[in-house]
Amino acid sequence: MTELPPELREVIDRQKIYDVLTRYCRALDRCDVELMKTVYWEDGFDDHGVFEGNAQEFAEFIVREIQRWFEVTMHSISNVHMELDGDVAHTESYLIAYHRVKGDAQKLADVFGSTYLRRFADGDRIPHDFVFGGRYVDRLEKRGGVWRIAKRTVVMDWNLNQPTSSLWDEGMFAVLKTYGTRDRSDPVYAR
Repeated sequence: MTELPPELREVIDRQKIYDVLTRYCRALDRCDVELMKTVYWEDGFDDHGVFEGNAQEFAEFIVREIQRWFEVTMHSISNVHMELDGDVAHTESYLIAYHRVKGDAQKLADVFGSTYLRRFADGDRIPHDFVFGGRYVDRLEKRGGVWRIAKRTVVMDWNLNQPTSSLWDEGMFAVLKTYGTRDRSDPVYAR
């Protein structure tokens, strides 16, 4: 087998790393535990603030919690900076994550706190949105030719919280009939 030139090997590694990072976002938003487990090594570590420990256990925890607390989530990464050192890569991925918290007084209080809820009349009966701006700081390792996350730390830089203003059945939104789902019935899984 012919060895690839180092520059080409680096381009391929960078793309495979990027695929891991975006696969994580899909797994999270589609609540796909099995897909989520493919982005982490079995001995991987995740520090998400709400969870700190084995990444495979985190995968099960975070999908369960997303289903419990949120109606919708959408995680998006940008400005992915990678530093490769052989079979180890250090990445910083800017993150913007949208969450619609279910309109349940206890869930809203648990997510936002009672001080936040006191700002809104009847605010405990409708869904609230929060947008989280931060970064994923990762160490990835290539083992047996496969890249996965060995350690992830989530850094919060800002957040925005408010009652939802979502529209579903009026104006231009009334004609949009294909909705995302949080399972394998989502259109992305149809081939």
